[in-house]
Amino acid sequence: MVEVARTYFVCAGCGDSGCPLDDRLGLERYVSPEALRLLCLAGGSWSFDNASSHLREFAGIEASDELIRQTVLQEGPKMAAFAQTAPAAVETFAGAVGDAEFETDATKVNTTEGWRDAKLGIFAKRPRGESAETSQWADRPLPKPNARFAVADIADSETFAKAWATTAERLRIDPHSQQLAVLGDGAEWIWNRTEEQFPNAQQVLDVFHATEYVADAAKVFFGEGTAEAKAGSDRGIALLLSDGYAGVTEWVGELTQWPKGGDGAALATMMNYLAGHQQRMPYALRLYRGQSIGSGMVEGAAKNMIGKRLKANNARWLERNVQRMAPVCCALYSETWAAYWECN
Repeated sequence: MVEVARTYFVCAGCGDSGCPLDDRLGLERYVSPEALRLLCLAGGSWSFDNASSHLREFAGIEASDELIRQTVLQEGPKMAAFAQTAPAAVETFAGAVGDAEFETDATKVNTTEGWRDAKLGIFAKRPRGESAETSQWADRPLPKPNARFAVADIADSETFAKAWATTAERLRIDPHSQQLAVLGDGAEWIWNRTEEQFPNAQQVLDVFHATEYVADAAKVFFGEGTAEAKAGSDRGIALLLSDGYAGVTEWVGELTQWPKGGDGAALATMMNYLAGHQQRMPYALRLYRGQSIGSGMVEGAAKNMIGKRLKANNARWLERNVQRMAPVCCALYSETWAAYWECN
């Protein structure tokens, strides 16, 4: 074993740190490739202090939280470059079988410049499940994706979306294809950017988002907690799933005949909202085909992949460190994690 002593510097201005002598000596890393992977796995999964204690408990590895922090933040940009340019990063996805999907969402991250939107996009290949009736929508078994490719960034929607079409092409998805499905909640930016990047894609409003509007309208119209509200909600959701906006219009027509009257303003609010998504509710057709009708994949990733890690221990991040951590989280969530370490 050879011990090398060198001076460690930290920039008081930007916070960057390192040992300049390492470059002169050709010391690229503090740890072996195997340990590097473990440090990145731990640091991308837990807060740095928890990662340190878990590594000690699980593998007998003594690594300070500061070493893990430095290692992960140094590796993040390399993972980002690999995902963006390396053919190996997309091989598994491109060869996977299934319908092409894209979901996008945002989650709040606390930075030194205030709370910022970290936007997340996930491409997936999902095999079709069994054909289902609309009454089975909440209980039918939906196959998990065969492959996923995730991207994340702190950016405005226009900047974040610029790479969508290019990324799709790298994944061998035609960005102009009518076979690509984009699923999302009601956020206007999602659909504006979809029109620009994937102009012919099937647009699908998250079914839970749509049914929530129907259920809330029923609660206000009939009175929350009443038997009429439950029955009315079930009827409205059934018509929404079977016939989209036309079905909801039929339901509202039925409610106008209710002898006790009701709060029509709640129905108007629901109708006005769903009117803006009339072409995004092909639920019956996609259920018949065994396809997904919800954006739970990206919502779960926003909470557990990005949100849970970046909000650990009430962390407050430098914005540039969020940019470094995001590629690590994205790699862990997708097939690029294994590909990256095989190529490095």
